Amino acid sequence: MDRLQKLSLMMEVAIRVLVIAFMLFMLGTVLLDVLARNTALRIRGLDELARYSLIWIVFLATAAGARYGDLIGMDALPKMFPLPVQTFLWLLRRVIFLAFLVGFAWYALGLVQLMIKTGRSSPNLHIPLWLVYAPLFVGTVLMALSTLIDAANRLATGTVNDPVEPDEGSRLWN
Repeated sequence: MDRLQKLSLMMEVAIRVLVIAFMLFMLGTVLLDVLARNTALRIRGLDELARYSLIWIVFLATAAGARYGDLIGMDALPKMFPLPVQTFLWLLRRVIFLAFLVGFAWYALGLVQLMIKTGRSSPNLHIPLWLVYAPLFVGTVLMALSTLIDAANRLATGTVNDPVEPDEGSRLWN
């Protein structure tokens, strides 16, 4: 279980670095676009780059949020039931969520493969569109891995119904 936690933490650190890099890139492109509007300088596709980097940010950050179960969830109804039923409902929610993620990852992989086969590119910069669709697959797979690691950790430690309290220093978001 310690290996899973270390792998999960390393994955989160890598995701954080990528999210920060994409945010800085997006900030730079938007700033350059605003500056270019007020000058004679004309640079094509800056808004397109900002849009594509935002897509990467959303899917990578969502994958990191899945590590702590920070995704949107309803727990008011299950809390009304006895503890064994709460545990069953928690497990059922995870199984349904993982089934959705597997289905969505399969669909996203099909989209990426289609973009590679057809060779489509973006309108302004002619970036291959598989790079635009790739975050759907990458983020979904990372989200599934994070959810699996969180569920395995909770089941192993018996903290299924406890609120998420990460180990000291392991949560990097706050």
